[in-house]
Amino acid sequence: MKFSRLRGVKDVFGDETEIWEKISSAARKMFSLYGYSNIITPVIEDVNLFARGIGEGTDIVLKEMYDFKDKGDRHIVMRPEGTASVVRAYIENSLPPKSDLYYYGPMFRYERPQKGRFREFFQIGAESFGDPSPFKDAEVIKLAEGLLKEAGIQDRALVINNLGAKKDYRYNLVKFLEERKEHLCGDCLKKMERAPVRVLDCKNEKCKEAVKNAPLITDNLTPEAAAHYAEVKRLLTECGIKFTEDPKMVRGLDYYTGTVFEFTTSILGPQQNTILAGGRYDNLVAEFGGKSTPATGFAMGLERAAEVIKSQQTGAADEMSGAFIVYDSKHREMAFSILNMLREAGIKTLMDFEDRSFKSQFREADSKRVRHVIVIGDTEAQAKRLAVKDMKDGAQINIEINEAAAYLKAGK
Repeated sequence: MKFSRLRGVKDVFGDETEIWEKISSAARKMFSLYGYSNIITPVIEDVNLFARGIGEGTDIVLKEMYDFKDKGDRHIVMRPEGTASVVRAYIENSLPPKSDLYYYGPMFRYERPQKGRFREFFQIGAESFGDPSPFKDAEVIKLAEGLLKEAGIQDRALVINNLGAKKDYRYNLVKFLEERKEHLCGDCLKKMERAPVRVLDCKNEKCKEAVKNAPLITDNLTPEAAAHYAEVKRLLTECGIKFTEDPKMVRGLDYYTGTVFEFTTSILGPQQNTILAGGRYDNLVAEFGGKSTPATGFAMGLERAAEVIKSQQTGAADEMSGAFIVYDSKHREMAFSILNMLREAGIKTLMDFEDRSFKSQFREADSKRVRHVIVIGDTEAQAKRLAVKDMKDGAQINIEINEAAAYLKAGK
């Protein structure tokens, strides 16, 4: 019987795994630089954690959660995002009041699969607890920008906003929307009741036109939020981080309370243009039963980031690296010794252990995109030397065995 993967999930292999590793390595490097420690939370949680944390009226909770009853009749959910789980762990394990944490792992949402969006997807995220300062907001955004840069994502733009509106803003917004109900889509009509501010962020062109003159959050900020937002913008400018403001950008989760931000790309189209996003959520820890604790963070989807990197590489030759040993079968022992010597020196080195012609071995070396091919024939074996061919320019030299590692590392 032949099996196929389920709709909305994918197998990751070959060149794509290398891109994922590059992104993950960049994240680990940046988190270490900023003093963040890793936290690993369960894939399954109590369904109420997300209903309460994300918001009962959000699309994630209403439409997209993978939830089920287990054998103990407990209502379980496969986590749709990372922040709620990290907040739960922060409280439950009595972590230090000031904690900077990062995570990596799979999330699950029952969405319509499309490019860069899957039902099982991987996120890298950061959560910082205990610091209400605009300096922390700027630092978190700077960390996110550094992660994207380190991962090699060139096509990126930062968009920011602040959600610290006055109490009467909701009332005024709903009043405005009520007068334009006939121009709003079905989803927006539902959002009016649950979270009217999210109507501003609808991608439907008809809805965009209807809310064009809606009262904006940034014109209705509390004095404290306005001062905080102004300081964040000043600090970002001092850090040399370019940004644009979008007063209608609100994010899709209910827990955000202040600074929110997105890094977008022009590569994946308008519906899939966000590659990393986050913001401040100062009330969530208290809502989960912990002490009132300011917090901020972000999350990035690996699949979408990988799509951006792959698109940037389109039309360019894949980077060539490492070496492949081509040898006469009677010199297999020598070839195997050279293989291990180079690997011990930290050089990616490959060889085939079957009895195959030089032509077949060269063909395989070419398919592996190696930079150098090491040839061991009768002449090389007798002289205890190696012929090394540069697959980039075709140049070939003969060197002593003990010179091989240094030569290959030099990348000549």
